[in-house]
Amino acid sequence: MSDAPYPAAPTQPAEPRPPQRAAGNPFGITSLILGIVAMVGFAIPFFNYVTVAVGAVGLILGIVGLVVKFRPRKAAVAGVILSGLGLVLSIILAVVYTAVFAGAAKAISSSETVPPAATSSSSAAAGDTSEASFKDGVLTTPKMKVTITSHRLIPVGQPGNEYGDKPVIAIVYTTTNLTSEAIDPTTAWIGSFQAFQDNDPNAVNELNIGSTPGDQYLDSQTEKIKQGGTVENAVAYELDDETTPVKLTAKENLFSDDLGSVTYELQ
Repeated sequence: MSDAPYPAAPTQPAEPRPPQRAAGNPFGITSLILGIVAMVGFAIPFFNYVTVAVGAVGLILGIVGLVVKFRPRKAAVAGVILSGLGLVLSIILAVVYTAVFAGAAKAISSSETVPPAATSSSSAAAGDTSEASFKDGVLTTPKMKVTITSHRLIPVGQPGNEYGDKPVIAIVYTTTNLTSEAIDPTTAWIGSFQAFQDNDPNAVNELNIGSTPGDQYLDSQTEKIKQGGTVENAVAYELDDETTPVKLTAKENLFSDDLGSVTYELQ
């Protein structure tokens, strides 16, 4: 009888486990964060040029988060929506702001070099306009005449301020073109007026322009006014409180001295 050991039974090699994918969706989460940044910053002048790039990157990462089989996908879906919307809105407002500031610069340049023929037509249309002036709510320059017709406080959620998060003061005005060069009401106003609330003990508090106070002014704000023509428009300034008066100052252009001011009580 042999004492030789029995051969060991062959062992089956272990089946390889499928690779484990890390939990979470880093592309989707990053896309969501960038989308929130794009939506928050798209309406801020100059910063919306940055949010164009932020929205584009967020959109790309969100799409990657959907294509690659990460779980969950909710963050990627939200990131794609917010980044895409922020990208579109940033591009639109970047174009609008660029046009407005370019128009303001052009208005300033042309107001400083008014041709003799235009100056002559100004005198005929508005009397002696050799010097710019602001009196009784009327700004008169060799280029134009801006007449403030009314103002009112609009709280948050009220008609004319349905989508804002601050109360606004809405100012209705007419713009008359005194030259042969077409101008628009928005550029004329931005290049000549500034609004302030004296509620900061340490610094000058210049108010920001808000949304157009009323759908009836959506078209008039960009209309090109012909020589001798008059167009009504409105502008709104975001208020820090509803009690401190608003001081509106007028200039011939952004770089000239103040011609005068008017103070509006809010109560």
